[in-house]
Amino acid sequence: MRYRRGASAERELIKMLEGAGFAVVRSAGSKKVDIIAGNGKFHFCIEVKSTHEERLYLSQEDYEKLLSFSRRFGGTPVIAVKFVNRGWRFFNPEDLERGGKNYKVTLRASKYMTFEELIGKQTSLRGVIDGED
Repeated sequence: MRYRRGASAERELIKMLEGAGFAVVRSAGSKKVDIIAGNGKFHFCIEVKSTHEERLYLSQEDYEKLLSFSRRFGGTPVIAVKFVNRGWRFFNPEDLERGGKNYKVTLRASKYMTFEELIGKQTSLRGVIDGED
C-alpha cells in the first residue's frame, strides 16, 4: 500500500511539473532520487514522500542520497511531501529538523515552499520582505 501511495504521489507531481513546462524523468525503484525535472532555468532532483499524518521521517540514507546525487548532477535538491487531503509542501533539505538518525518533516513547519514558489511563478512572502526577486 505504501509503495502504491508513493508511486501515485510521484505521478501526480510529474503531471504538475509537466503542466508547468518542465521535462521530467521518474526514476523507478528510487535508486538515487525519485524525480529529475528541468525547464532550462530550474533543475530539480526530487525525493517524493506521501503521508496521511501531520509528520513523517526521512531516513538519513535517503537524505544523503538526495544531496549526493544533486551535487553530482548539478540540480537543486528538493523534498516534496504530499500531505494527503492537505496538499503539497516542498522543502529545502537544509531546513529539515534532525530527529535522531532521521530528518523530520511536519505539516506545521514554517520553512517550506508551495508549488508556485518552487517553480518560480510566485515569490514567497518571506522573499518579498527580504527583498528577493
